[in-house]
Amino acid sequence: MENQILFCWLGATDLKAAEKADVGIGPVAQAGESKLYKEVVLLNNWEKSASEIFLAWLQKKTSSQITLKHIQLSGPTNFGETHQAATTVISEKIQKHGPNAGLVFHLSPRTPAMAAIWILLAKTFFPAELIESSRDHGVRTASVPFDISADFIPNLLSKSDQTFERLAAGLPAAALEFDDIIHRSEIMQKVVIKARRIAPRSIPVLIEGESGTGKELFARAIHDASPRNNRPFVAINFGAIPTELVESELFGHEKGALT
Repeated sequence: MENQILFCWLGATDLKAAEKADVGIGPVAQAGESKLYKEVVLLNNWEKSASEIFLAWLQKKTSSQITLKHIQLSGPTNFGETHQAATTVISEKIQKHGPNAGLVFHLSPRTPAMAAIWILLAKTFFPAELIESSRDHGVRTASVPFDISADFIPNLLSKSDQTFERLAAGLPAAALEFDDIIHRSEIMQKVVIKARRIAPRSIPVLIEGESGTGKELFARAIHDASPRNNRPFVAINFGAIPTELVESELFGHEKGALT
């Protein structure tokens, strides 16, 4: 399809191919020979002299218009810089050729990090055909059987929405200490939220409830999420302590004080 634009990084194998090394013609030339493109855009972060030798060699292999874009990267595995460079170049070409131009991203040349960026862009901001090539199998469409925007972004946005809700409600970050409190009702959810708010504070807390409703579980969760979590949690059954011995049990006594 002559209305397609091919984007690819210039790889080491491509440079060797231009030097007549025994590596075949390289992935870029393979793609260029396989069909006529409206434009072949080469992103290059090699030495300018080496890339220009390759450009002259490639022009003999294809009738497609070839554009060489020199890119400055701190390293070929830098995801941030690679993403920014690819996004900038693609945007420039869409502005030049119009939004109806078909985009093709070549995964084979250069590093896995660069291939990963092509996949991310093709599945999100710049829908595109993904291709790969090799000496044994030639050029073929790369199968990436998932849709990032459909499979991952909804969950990502959902987590972001939950974070905004938490911040708006003035809640602390989710505490794992409360994960053991199993609940479904809205009332229990409000109780857990209140306990999470209280946990970081140095104030006494009274937890009321019938026997077996989980008062001690709540108390342990509050303790574990509090600044005192490095100190022991002491559970005392007041029902088993005679009234006259409560102070002695809690605060101790001198020898002979009870006689």
